[in-house]
Amino acid sequence: MKVYGVTNVKGGAGKTHTTVHLAFQAAAHGQRAAVLDLDPTRQSVNWIEVAGLGIPALHIDIKQADLEAYISQLRDEGDFDAIFIDTPANDRDASLETLMVSDIAIIPVGVGSSDTGMLGTTERQVKRALQLRPDLRPYILINRGKFAPARERQTVEECGKTGFPILEARIPLRGDYQAAAGNRPDGHHYAQVWRELNA
Repeated sequence: MKVYGVTNVKGGAGKTHTTVHLAFQAAAHGQRAAVLDLDPTRQSVNWIEVAGLGIPALHIDIKQADLEAYISQLRDEGDFDAIFIDTPANDRDASLETLMVSDIAIIPVGVGSSDTGMLGTTERQVKRALQLRPDLRPYILINRGKFAPARERQTVEECGKTGFPILEARIPLRGDYQAAAGNRPDGHHYAQVWRELNA
Protein backbone atom coordinates (compact mmCIF):
# COMPACT_ATOMS: atom_id res chain seq x y z
CA MET A 1 0.00 0.00 0.00
CA LYS A 2 1.30 3.42 -0.96
CA VAL A 3 0.34 6.55 0.97
CA TYR A 4 0.12 9.90 -0.82
CA GLY A 5 0.04 12.91 1.51
CA VAL A 6 -1.28 16.12 -0.07
CA THR A 7 -0.06 19.00 2.04
CA ASN A 8 0.63 22.71 2.12
CA VAL A 9 -0.04 24.75 5.24
CA LYS A 10 -1.37 27.52 2.99
CA GLY A 11 -5.12 27.40 2.47
CA GLY A 12 -6.50 27.48 -1.06
CA ALA A 13 -3.43 25.88 -2.63
CA GLY A 14 -5.46 23.07 -4.20
CA LYS A 15 -5.03 20.23 -1.72
CA THR A 16 -8.59 18.92 -1.90
CA HIS A 17 -8.68 19.29 -5.68
CA THR A 18 -5.45 17.33 -5.97
CA THR A 19 -6.52 14.66 -3.48
CA VAL A 20 -9.82 13.86 -5.18
CA HIS A 21 -8.44 13.95 -8.72
CA LEU A 22 -5.49 11.71 -7.88
CA ALA A 23 -7.67 9.23 -5.98
CA PHE A 24 -9.94 9.13 -9.02
CA GLN A 25 -6.93 8.55 -11.28
CA ALA A 26 -5.70 5.74 -9.05
CA ALA A 27 -9.12 4.06 -9.17
CA ALA A 28 -9.28 4.52 -12.94
CA HIS A 29 -5.94 2.71 -13.19
CA GLY A 30 -7.26 -0.27 -11.29
CA GLN A 31 -5.92 0.68 -7.86
CA ARG A 32 -8.00 0.07 -4.75
CA ALA A 33 -7.94 3.70 -3.60
CA ALA A 34 -9.28 5.44 -0.51
CA VAL A 35 -9.20 8.99 0.87
CA LEU A 36 -8.57 10.11 4.44
CA ASP A 37 -9.77 13.67 4.99
CA LEU A 38 -8.15 15.42 7.97
CA ASP A 39 -9.81 18.76 7.23
CA PRO A 40 -12.66 19.61 9.66
CA THR A 41 -14.66 20.93 6.68
CA ARG A 42 -14.71 17.40 5.18
CA GLN A 43 -14.38 18.80 1.65
CA SER A 44 -12.83 15.69 0.12
CA VAL A 45 -15.40 13.38 1.71
CA ASN A 46 -18.27 15.65 0.65
CA TRP A 47 -16.99 15.92 -2.93
CA ILE A 48 -16.58 12.16 -3.29
CA GLU A 49 -20.05 11.50 -1.85
CA VAL A 50 -21.84 14.19 -3.89
CA ALA A 51 -20.14 13.09 -7.13
CA GLY A 52 -20.88 9.43 -6.39
CA LEU A 53 -17.31 8.39 -7.15
CA GLY A 54 -17.52 5.15 -5.20
CA ILE A 55 -14.14 5.76 -3.58
CA PRO A 56 -14.05 4.99 0.16
CA ALA A 57 -13.58 8.30 1.99
CA LEU A 58 -13.36 8.87 5.72
CA HIS A 59 -13.07 12.03 7.79
CA ILE A 60 -10.58 11.70 10.64
CA ASP A 61 -10.32 14.10 13.56
CA ILE A 62 -6.54 14.43 13.71
CA LYS A 63 -6.77 15.83 17.24
CA GLN A 64 -8.36 12.60 18.46
CA ALA A 65 -7.03 9.91 16.12
CA ASP A 66 -3.63 8.23 15.98
CA LEU A 67 -2.90 8.57 12.27
CA GLU A 68 0.25 6.45 12.39
CA ALA A 69 -1.58 3.57 14.08
CA TYR A 70 -4.48 3.85 11.65
CA ILE A 71 -2.21 3.75 8.57
CA SER A 72 -0.31 0.82 10.09
CA GLN A 73 -3.60 -1.01 10.54
CA LEU A 74 -4.60 -0.33 6.92
CA ARG A 75 -1.23 -1.64 5.74
CA ASP A 76 -1.70 -4.82 7.77
CA GLU A 77 -5.25 -5.38 6.50
CA GLY A 78 -4.14 -5.01 2.88
CA ASP A 79 -7.51 -3.82 1.54
CA PHE A 80 -6.12 -0.83 -0.34
CA ASP A 81 -3.36 -0.15 -2.87
CA ALA A 82 -3.33 3.63 -2.48
CA ILE A 83 -4.36 5.98 0.33
CA PHE A 84 -4.65 9.72 -0.29
CA ILE A 85 -4.57 12.08 2.70
CA ASP A 86 -6.06 15.56 2.40
CA THR A 87 -4.67 17.93 5.04
CA PRO A 88 -6.27 21.06 6.51
CA ALA A 89 -4.90 24.57 6.07
CA ASN A 90 -2.87 26.20 8.82
CA ASP A 91 -2.40 22.97 10.78
CA ARG A 92 1.30 22.20 11.09
CA ASP A 93 0.69 19.19 13.33
CA ALA A 94 -1.63 17.54 10.81
CA SER A 95 0.82 18.31 8.03
CA LEU A 96 3.76 16.78 9.89
CA GLU A 97 1.78 13.72 10.98
CA THR A 98 0.73 13.18 7.36
CA LEU A 99 4.29 13.49 6.13
CA MET A 100 5.44 10.96 8.71
CA VAL A 101 3.12 8.26 7.33
CA SER A 102 3.38 9.10 3.63
CA ASP A 103 5.48 7.47 0.93
CA ILE A 104 4.92 10.37 -1.45
CA ALA A 105 4.16 13.99 -0.53
CA ILE A 106 2.45 16.22 -3.07
CA ILE A 107 2.72 19.96 -2.40
CA PRO A 108 0.32 21.99 -4.57
CA VAL A 109 1.53 25.55 -5.16
CA GLY A 110 -0.53 28.12 -7.03
CA VAL A 111 0.88 30.48 -9.64
CA GLY A 112 0.41 34.18 -9.08
CA SER A 113 -0.76 33.72 -5.51
CA SER A 114 0.67 34.02 -2.02
CA ASP A 115 1.43 30.28 -2.04
CA THR A 116 5.16 30.77 -2.61
CA GLY A 117 5.31 33.37 0.16
CA MET A 118 4.20 30.74 2.65
CA LEU A 119 6.05 27.86 1.05
CA GLY A 120 8.87 28.15 3.60
CA THR A 121 6.68 26.78 6.38
CA THR A 122 5.73 23.71 4.35
CA GLU A 123 9.35 23.31 3.22
CA ARG A 124 10.50 23.20 6.85
CA GLN A 125 7.82 20.62 7.67
CA VAL A 126 8.92 18.39 4.77
CA LYS A 127 12.62 18.72 5.61
CA ARG A 128 11.91 17.89 9.24
CA ALA A 129 10.02 14.77 8.13
CA LEU A 130 12.84 13.83 5.76
CA GLN A 131 15.28 13.76 8.69
CA LEU A 132 13.18 11.02 10.25
CA ARG A 133 11.83 9.49 7.03
CA PRO A 134 14.59 9.75 4.40
CA ASP A 135 12.58 7.51 2.05
CA LEU A 136 9.79 10.12 1.79
CA ARG A 137 9.50 11.41 -1.79
CA PRO A 138 8.24 15.03 -1.91
CA TYR A 139 7.06 16.67 -5.15
CA ILE A 140 5.77 20.15 -5.92
CA LEU A 141 2.72 20.42 -8.19
CA ILE A 142 2.25 23.76 -9.95
CA ASN A 143 -1.42 24.69 -9.79
CA ARG A 144 -3.37 27.43 -11.59
CA GLY A 145 -0.68 27.50 -14.28
CA LYS A 146 -0.60 28.21 -18.02
CA PHE A 147 -2.21 31.63 -17.80
CA ALA A 148 0.71 33.93 -16.95
CA PRO A 149 4.02 32.53 -18.26
CA ALA A 150 6.19 35.11 -16.48
CA ARG A 151 4.50 34.48 -13.13
CA GLU A 152 4.69 30.74 -13.69
CA ARG A 153 8.44 30.94 -14.33
CA GLN A 154 8.83 33.01 -11.15
CA THR A 155 6.78 30.48 -9.17
CA VAL A 156 8.83 27.58 -10.51
CA GLU A 157 12.03 29.46 -9.62
CA GLU A 158 10.82 30.05 -6.05
CA CYS A 159 9.74 26.42 -5.69
CA GLY A 160 13.11 25.27 -7.03
CA LYS A 161 14.82 26.86 -4.03
CA THR A 162 13.30 24.16 -1.81
CA GLY A 163 15.34 21.49 -3.59
CA PHE A 164 12.20 19.36 -4.03
CA PRO A 165 11.43 17.97 -7.49
CA ILE A 166 8.82 19.93 -9.43
CA LEU A 167 6.44 17.84 -11.49
CA GLU A 168 6.37 18.59 -15.22
CA ALA A 169 2.57 18.43 -15.26
CA ARG A 170 0.81 21.74 -14.75
CA ILE A 171 -2.76 22.14 -13.56
CA PRO A 172 -4.15 25.09 -15.52
CA LEU A 173 -6.41 27.88 -14.38
CA ARG A 174 -9.57 26.78 -16.15
CA GLY A 175 -13.25 27.19 -15.48
CA ASP A 176 -13.92 23.47 -15.51
CA TYR A 177 -11.33 22.92 -12.79
CA GLN A 178 -12.58 25.84 -10.72
CA ALA A 179 -16.12 24.48 -10.87
CA ALA A 180 -15.06 20.88 -10.34
CA ALA A 181 -15.94 20.48 -6.67
CA GLY A 182 -18.73 17.97 -6.32
CA ASN A 183 -18.45 16.88 -9.95
CA ARG A 184 -16.90 13.80 -11.49
CA PRO A 185 -13.20 14.51 -12.24
CA ASP A 186 -12.31 14.32 -15.92
CA GLY A 187 -9.12 16.36 -16.22
CA HIS A 188 -6.36 14.72 -18.24
CA HIS A 189 -3.78 16.92 -16.51
CA TYR A 190 -4.04 14.80 -13.37
CA ALA A 191 -3.49 11.68 -15.46
CA GLN A 192 -0.07 13.12 -16.29
CA VAL A 193 0.54 13.86 -12.59
CA TRP A 194 -0.37 10.27 -11.74
CA ARG A 195 2.05 8.92 -14.36
CA GLU A 196 4.87 11.11 -13.09
CA LEU A 197 4.32 10.14 -9.46
CA ASN A 198 4.40 6.47 -10.34
CA ALA A 199 7.08 6.41 -13.02
